[in-house]
Parts: sequence; structure tokens; C-alpha cells
Amino acid sequence: MIGRMVTIGNEIAGITCRGGRPVNEDSYTILPLSDGYLIAVADGIGGQRAGDRASSLAISTLGDFISENYTGGLRTDECHRIIREGFTAADQAVQTAAVGDATGMGTTLVAALIRRGTAIIAHTGDSRAYHLSGRIVSVTRDHSLIADMVERGLLDPCEVSHHPLRSYITQSIGGDFTVTSTISSLHPGDVLLLATDGFYEYLDEQTIVSESLRLEPAVILRRLMQRVLRLTKDNATAVIYRHPV
Repeated sequence: MIGRMVTIGNEIAGITCRGGRPVNEDSYTILPLSDGYLIAVADGIGGQRAGDRASSLAISTLGDFISENYTGGLRTDECHRIIREGFTAADQAVQTAAVGDATGMGTTLVAALIRRGTAIIAHTGDSRAYHLSGRIVSVTRDHSLIADMVERGLLDPCEVSHHPLRSYITQSIGGDFTVTSTISSLHPGDVLLLATDGFYEYLDEQTIVSESLRLEPAVILRRLMQRVLRLTKDNATAVIYRHPV
């Protein structure tokens, strides 16, 4: 069953679904700013080690940090610094909370700070950001063992979906932490899709592109999630932003 969708006008839609799992370890946020938005998605890791708490804490800490430190009119380089510092704050919060039955908890995190026709995209782990402009323009590179193997020529990309170590990530909030960030220019009609692996693993890029042309985010997200839930029992979460035309 598809979960409750959150929308802001015709620009943004977000949804998280538990699927067939007993606990939903995914979290997301859509945070309006004075002249833009913060959108973010997280996928808790650690199974019974409080992955749901880790993802929720990372999302809330990042959102609080951006709310407290972002003001309209900041230069792009200042926004770049702020989102990276927000990731560091999220990592510190999760590490501090990882005691008792939460020992070892962690989470992926991908976020976009959208303003003035730009998106500052940051991530750690294997939750992804896609930038679409009629086609896939760019995709964040997973912090994962499989991505490293593909990059080094040790694994053919067509083998990834069936590899037994495809879920082994090398960087995370609360674990071995690093943050990779980039700045993307947004053009009218461009789409940003942030998603956990439980969402994007069951969609090929052509399907993402074809469903993203000229449709409102809520419609895109509903169609894609229906496809996903027919194929997996995993948690699945995504946020879609369409830049105004």
C-alpha cells in the first residue's frame, strides 16, 4: 500500500513506504526556506540496531541546522559550506545517540539545498540524487563497495543488481563518515529525484526519465512508487522537485 504523500504546490512531493518490512527505517524532509527548499532522504542501517532512529535523527538534525544557519541572500559557496556542516552535525548527533540498544546504528543521507536556480547536493552512503533534464544529467556516486569495484573495473555494471554485497556501504552518518557535495544548475522544468536504494534499485533510468517528462511531482512519484511496490517488500522513499517553468 502506498503511504501518505506530502506535497508543496506543484513543485515538490515526498513519500515513504514501509513495504513489507516490520519497521520503516527510511526518513525524509521537505523544508521550505525563505527563498528555496531543503529536501533530504535517509535510509537507516543496522537492522535491529535502531536504523529508524538513526535516519530520523539525521534528518531532523540536518533540518534544524539549516533552519538555524541559512538566510536568504547567502552566496552559493556559503550555502555549500552550510550543507556540509549540517551533514557533520547529523553525524555527530547519531554517534552521540548510538549507545545501549542503539550501538552501531547509522544511516545514509542525501540532501539538496535548492535556491536561485541552483541545487547544492550532498550525500553519504548509497541513497541517491538524480538530476533530470529530459534525460539523466547526473547521479550521485554511491559510497559503496560495489561502486568502488565498478569504478576499478573489477565488476561489470550489469552484475550489480544481483551481487551479494550490493548493500554494503563504505561511508555513512554514524559510521565511517564523509560527505560528497556538488553544485548543479537548474533549468525550467528540470527534476531532482532523491531516493533510497529500496526505491531506485527497482527502476531503470529510462523508466525514471519517461515518467518525469512534463508531469507534476506528485503524479511522477505515485506512478514510480506503484512500480516499485510491485517488485519489492523493502522500505522505499523518494522526494521529487520540479523547477518552475
